[in-house]
Amino acid sequence: EADPDFELKVELYSAGLPGGGAQGSTPKKLATRLSTSLGRSSGRRARAAMEGGPGSPPGTGGTGALLLPPPSVPCPRFQLLAHAALSLAQVHDGFRTHDLVIAADEQSPCWVPLYGRMCCRLAARPSCMDTPAATGTLRLQAPGAEGPSGPPLFCVLRGPGLLCYGSAGEAEAGQEPTLTIAVTKDTRVRAVESGGRGQPPGVAITNRLGGEEVTHTLVAESAAEAQRWLEAFGQHLYDLAQWKQCCEELMRIEEPAPRRPPAP
Repeated sequence: EADPDFELKVELYSAGLPGGGAQGSTPKKLATRLSTSLGRSSGRRARAAMEGGPGSPPGTGGTGALLLPPPSVPCPRFQLLAHAALSLAQVHDGFRTHDLVIAADEQSPCWVPLYGRMCCRLAARPSCMDTPAATGTLRLQAPGAEGPSGPPLFCVLRGPGLLCYGSAGEAEAGQEPTLTIAVTKDTRVRAVESGGRGQPPGVAITNRLGGEEVTHTLVAESAAEAQRWLEAFGQHLYDLAQWKQCCEELMRIEEPAPRRPPAP
């Protein structure tokens, strides 16, 4: 999990084995050197023993090559070729091109030609888009009315909206909400004081739609519930403003398919 000020570092490396592919011919080279450095007859016997020829010493049967310890395998040498730093500004729901900072040149032993750019899709899904900031029962108050004028609604504050259901069961079943009130970084939320005669306080949610301001007033069950909703709205609006374009819509994040286990 990352904060809105995250920085994703991308580094591109190349690797090369010192000495190239000469290790595979080491046994034959060793056999040739032994056969030429020893006497003619002794050299032939040594070479035959290593290659499994008919002149192998007793005990080998003339059918198997002399077992030599495997040549040492050198470790690859990794070298940084280029790097880039991506942040919240580069998050987008599509592929984009990003500049690379080249860290190697043609004089480097592991250098490969690069064009100085990379193409990738950087997606982010803030927790405020998936995890409800608050849930509970609210009643919708009609404009101009002094109290709630509708049935109780089970409300879920999540992502770019306040989702209002007929019951908690409808929300858990994933049904379509009865009412959806937009909640964006430009939404204004204020407290609604109690209107007397035992009417509990609530919250007023104001959005600008089509050049006009539209306000939905929701009445809570108690003053403590109204305060809880106000605090949840305040934190949620702050999170939406911090994550900017990541909260305009839910970005799709694909998970790679699990790898199949190797065959026995």
